Amino acid sequence: MAVLRWFGLVCLLVGWTACSSTPDKSALHPSKKPSGSPAVKISGSAINYVGLKIPPMPSKHETEMGYLLEPEGQGTYAIEVVNFGSKKIVWMGRLLYNDAKGKAHWKIVAALPPYPLPEDYHFSSGNCLSQGKPQPEIVAILKTEDKPKLTQIQKAWRANPEKETFEELPLQGIHCINERWNRL
Repeated sequence: MAVLRWFGLVCLLVGWTACSSTPDKSALHPSKKPSGSPAVKISGSAINYVGLKIPPMPSKHETEMGYLLEPEGQGTYAIEVVNFGSKKIVWMGRLLYNDAKGKAHWKIVAALPPYPLPEDYHFSSGNCLSQGKPQPEIVAILKTEDKPKLTQIQKAWRANPEKETFEELPLQGIHCINERWNRL
């Protein structure tokens, strides 16, 4: 399981990191090639990332981490935590295609509102369990601690690729494995 997660993370990082540049002329859909950083839709004080196609990454946005979700029969999805100033954004992207150079092209299908995380808190990275069962689709804000099991969870959502949305979850029965344990 850890090897598969590691492989998925490496593939995701290679795909998303490669996405930070403008696609080349040999892309599968050259007529859809964006020029420069995409515009992010702003409505009132909220930023709407849904519908955004990446690459390229919006200006001043930087990937912190991400991982793949591959629900059976539903294609490839990814969860990504993105830094935007002092805030963190979590979005779910659906793989559109890989271009001729192997760069992954994504469409953002769901996004959580930007969060300024409290000190010593971070977003989970696909390593949460619910009622003792691994649930990589759970995204949680949790306290950074030096112990193997993290239980101080502030908020949690389930990424639902079928509905292309995030659904808020009750916190009871959720905990996350601390992959940084003994390395802090």
